[in-house]
Amino acid sequence: MTDPPHVARVREQFTRQAEAYAGMQQTRDEAGMRLLVALAGAKTQSRVLDVACGPGFLTLAFAGACASARGIDATPAFVERARHLAQERGIGNVSFAVGDANALPEPDASWDIVACRAAFHHFPDPTRVLAEMARAAKPGGTLLVADLLGSELPECAALHDRIERLCDPTHARALPLSEFSALFRAQGVEVASQFGSEMHYDVEEWLAHGGPDPDAAAEIRSLLEASIEGDRADLAVQRAEGRLRFRHRTAAFVLRTPLA
Repeated sequence: MTDPPHVARVREQFTRQAEAYAGMQQTRDEAGMRLLVALAGAKTQSRVLDVACGPGFLTLAFAGACASARGIDATPAFVERARHLAQERGIGNVSFAVGDANALPEPDASWDIVACRAAFHHFPDPTRVLAEMARAAKPGGTLLVADLLGSELPECAALHDRIERLCDPTHARALPLSEFSALFRAQGVEVASQFGSEMHYDVEEWLAHGGPDPDAAAEIRSLLEASIEGDRADLAVQRAEGRLRFRHRTAAFVLRTPLA
């Protein structure tokens, strides 16, 4: 989200698809949220910033374990949904604001933990976003980055990204593990720990979150079907019981910012 047109596309896409995205089981995964909170080492006195918070599920999970949590997202519809959910659940130590991950509306060195889940693949300039997260974190603070992974094989990665963009035009690129590692080294943050997992999808349910038009949806199905032989998208696509399914590899990285 380095350029205003991309931010505008993000807002349009997720305003239109806010309800569908918030309703996905993978988005609402409470066990996954609890795991991320634990991986980040959240303490009762921690203050947490959640970048590109979407409908606020991770922000609220942190609020349940910490002194306070704040969610920032570029899409006003998500911010309003998150505020409503916090009110509905009676959670008072949380706040939400509209903001761009490339220029966080937060002072330097002000948060114990700065988190970002399921969003780095939307950032045209992930280096800039990581730098903003590190700027907002206290010296010796924690950054948590969790996202899907791209393939280390360029042809597979290109096909994967093509499929993602057909479903959601705000997808920039799924970074492979090697590029995440290089990104962290360049920023000067230490990888304290990392956790790998997989998320499995029914293709029709996954299409609902992006809301592609019928032609794009048909092309996605065709590309996924054609990729089965040789796993050409590195998505482990398979047809089972008459339905297409695939998986995303995911990773969560716990990072430490320099002490000074």
